[in-house]
Amino acid sequence: MSTRQLNVLLLGMSLVACSTQDRDNMDTGSAAGLGDAHEARRVTGVYLLSTDYHYQEPCNYLPEEFVRNLFQLGETVELEKVSELNSCELRWGSNKIGFHLESEKPFESVYQSEYFFNKLFEPEANKAINQNTAVKPPLSGPITSGTGAEVPASTTTATAKQDSTRGADPSAPLEGITHPTPPLTATAKDTPTGQAISGVGDKAIWEPGKKSLHVLFNNHVFSVVAQMPGDIATIKQGSISLAKLVIDSISDKRDPRD
Repeated sequence: MSTRQLNVLLLGMSLVACSTQDRDNMDTGSAAGLGDAHEARRVTGVYLLSTDYHYQEPCNYLPEEFVRNLFQLGETVELEKVSELNSCELRWGSNKIGFHLESEKPFESVYQSEYFFNKLFEPEANKAINQNTAVKPPLSGPITSGTGAEVPASTTTATAKQDSTRGADPSAPLEGITHPTPPLTATAKDTPTGQAISGVGDKAIWEPGKKSLHVLFNNHVFSVVAQMPGDIATIKQGSISLAKLVIDSISDKRDPRD
């Protein structure tokens, strides 16, 4: 075999080896900055707003040691874990701390989950929504639909500065001014039996009479219950902390089925 043939053979073997290595690393190399094949195949949060999202076992959202420390139960209290289809409770005597999903799977949209939340815990909110969206007939005269009378002509005179930033279209928004995106859900309000809580999910209402915290988060609705003796303010704060832990668990970008 000549020297030239030997060089060609060695070059070919090197190319084959490089090609094999590229195929072996194809899965793990696709995750930008991570080298994680699992991350490469999943879009972050893809299950969070999907009805295909599968909740974990309910008791996974209620870690015993965390709850024990959070509500200062002490090591001498024996907790019994009771799990059902959409809920989990830690019981001792006549007391209990529980987590309850209000549906077997996430709602199809945030609008549906908010309507369901309002129906159960803030009924006046749905009444206000229905009143605001109802079509009202004109007070007098013919129906204005389709006649061009729905939008009155603008009576505002544009200034020279406005004209220069808007260009040829005087109705265009001013340059550099960005209007904030309205929230998907309305702010929770106090009810006859509940207190609106800010900073927990999208909406949250605390019912001191039932020692329950009801939470709307994206297309998820759940409740935390802490029916136990003690200072009501401490129980309320413990329920808020537990609800935030549940939100963090639901927000996990990994598919719970993996």
